[in-house]
Amino acid sequence: MRVIAGTLRGRQLQAPAGLDTRPILDRVKASLFDWLGARLALPGQLPAINVCDLFCGGGTHGIEAISRGAAHCTFVEQGKPAIDCLRKNLAALGIERQCTVVQRAVGAGHLRPPGGSGFGLVFFDPPYALSRQTDPDSMIMHTLDSLSEALPVTDDALLTWRSGSEAHLPDALPGNWARIDTRTWNRMTIALYGQPNA
Repeated sequence: MRVIAGTLRGRQLQAPAGLDTRPILDRVKASLFDWLGARLALPGQLPAINVCDLFCGGGTHGIEAISRGAAHCTFVEQGKPAIDCLRKNLAALGIERQCTVVQRAVGAGHLRPPGGSGFGLVFFDPPYALSRQTDPDSMIMHTLDSLSEALPVTDDALLTWRSGSEAHLPDALPGNWARIDTRTWNRMTIALYGQPNA
């Protein structure tokens, strides 16, 4: 696992041990960031925005965002092995000052990016088993409902939700998110959500 592009291009990343996290394949990560960059700046690049990486594991999404131009990333993860791996990655890359690490359950409290502005990009990468449960009473929908008030975002923010391709991801999420695009790579689907009034 490595950083694909940007100032940290080619640097190796550690992945948490075990099966609780699913590091994204390099080719899928490259396609994802080309997709995001085309919407936010230029293909392959990001503007100097605040990023939030939820269920971050070893931090591959947020680290890639920093490498490609994001100003800051807030990483949120509950599992201690993943947090330990994340901290090692950030230290090895020397980017701790651009990062905030929050060890707790996603949706358990307010998140504030530095500088008072909102997050311009949110990565939402829950366990696939949770992504399959998108009925109104599911844990994942309760988490999203909590996030709608706890996660300040900019008017033109984007949110990505990665899941198994068999999951049915909703067209709208709490917090005024509307699905604007969906792409599938083999058994993985990533849905892109935006603020419809932006």
